[in-house]
Amino acid sequence: MSVTEWLAMALALGLGCWALLSGPRRFGVGLTAALALLAWGLALTPLLWLGLAAVALLLGLAVAFPQRRPFVWLQGSEHRPRDWSRWRDITQWLLVGAMAAAGAQYALHVWQLDSGIPSVARPDVVDAFLPIAGLIQLKGLLELGLWDAHHPAGLVMLLAAIGLSLTVKRAFCGWACPIGWMGEQGYQLRRRLLPLNWRERLAAMPNWLNRSVSIVTLVLDWALRLVKYGILAWLVNLLLAGMPAMMVARYLQGPYHQAADLKMWALFTQPSAGMLMGLAVVVLLALVRRNGVCRYLCPYGALMAMVGALSPYKIRRDTARCLREAKGMNCDKCHRACPSRIHVEVVGTVHSDECHACQRCVAACPVKGAVTLSAPGRRWPLSPRAMVLVIIGFLFVMPLFFYAAGLWGSDTSPMMRMMLWQRLENLPLF
Repeated sequence: MSVTEWLAMALALGLGCWALLSGPRRFGVGLTAALALLAWGLALTPLLWLGLAAVALLLGLAVAFPQRRPFVWLQGSEHRPRDWSRWRDITQWLLVGAMAAAGAQYALHVWQLDSGIPSVARPDVVDAFLPIAGLIQLKGLLELGLWDAHHPAGLVMLLAAIGLSLTVKRAFCGWACPIGWMGEQGYQLRRRLLPLNWRERLAAMPNWLNRSVSIVTLVLDWALRLVKYGILAWLVNLLLAGMPAMMVARYLQGPYHQAADLKMWALFTQPSAGMLMGLAVVVLLALVRRNGVCRYLCPYGALMAMVGALSPYKIRRDTARCLREAKGMNCDKCHRACPSRIHVEVVGTVHSDECHACQRCVAACPVKGAVTLSAPGRRWPLSPRAMVLVIIGFLFVMPLFFYAAGLWGSDTSPMMRMMLWQRLENLPLF
C-alpha cells in the first residue's frame, strides 16, 4: 500500500476506536485499540489475522445477543439528529479526504511518468474508479477463477461495495460514495445561492394545472430512473454477449487493460468536446435535482440498488409508535427529510430502490424507535456508531485481508507503466 493508503487506514482505525470510545459501553475498547496498534506496528503479520478474527467474533456476538451487555450500545441509547449527521459527515469526509489524497499522489505519479520511472508510488486504490474493468475482472473470477494481477484493488473495492449493499442496502451511496457527496455539496450550495422554490410555485398554481404538472413530473422521473438500469444492462450485455470467457482472459493480460487507469486519467485530463458536454450535463443535473446523478445516471447505483434489495436491513416504521397512527397526527417529517422523497410515513417497510440507508428519516422522526434501519421484525436496529463500524469493516478492514493475502497490489512494474504511458494512444486491445 502507498503512503496515502496507509494514512487512510490509520484514520479509519482511529475513527473506529472513536466509535467504540464514544459509546456508553466501553467493553473491549482497550483490546480493540491494542489489536489495531499491534497490526499496524507488525505490518500485517499473521497476528493480524488473529486480531481481526477476535474483532469479527465480538461483532458476531453483538449480533447474536443484542440485548446482552456489553453489546447493547450497538443499538444506541440516544436519539439525536446531530449524532446521525455527525457520524455520517465524519465518515464521508474521511473517505473523500482519503480519495483526494490518493488522487494527488496518483497525479504526481503520472506527472513523473513523462520523465522516466516515477519515484512516487502509484496508489492502488485508484483502481476503484475503473467500473468496467472491475466488472470484467468479476466475470473472469466467476467463470475462469482468474484473479487479475494488474488492477486487483478495483475488484476488491467492487466486492466490498457489493458486500456492504448486501448487508445494509445502499449505504455505500448514502455514507461513502465521494461522487454522491460532491453532488450533495453542490446541490446545497445551489439552494443557498439560487433557491428555486418549485414546490411553492406549484402550490400557487390552479389545482388542475398543479395535478397535471405533478403527473408529468412523476412519469418523467420514473422514465429517467430507468436510464441507470439501461446503462448497467448495456454493460452486463457487453460482458456476457460481447466478451466470451477466453476473450476475458486475453484482455486481462493485454496492455490495454494494464493501462486502464492511465486511459481513465487521460480521459478526464484531456477531455474531448463530447466529454465536456457530458460532464456539464452531470454537473447541471446534480445542481438541479438532489441525488440527481445517483438517481438517474449512475450504473453502480443501479447495481447497489439491485444487490441491496436482498439486504435484511431496511428502513422500517413501527405503527404503534408512529405519531400518525398512535396519536392521529399528520406527521411526515421522515418524508421531508428523505433526499429521495420516499413516503416513509405511509409504509411499514421501505423497499424502494432509491433508499440510500442514510438514516435522515430516522434522525428526523421525533419518536425514538418509530423509524429504524433494522432487520425483519424491527430487530437489531443500527445506531450511528454501528453503521460506521460496518462501513469501516467493509471498506477498510476487508481490503486489509486482501493486502495481507497479497491480492491488493498491482504487479505492473513502474517501467512497464512508463512504456504504456508513452504508447497510450496506440495500445492494442489484446
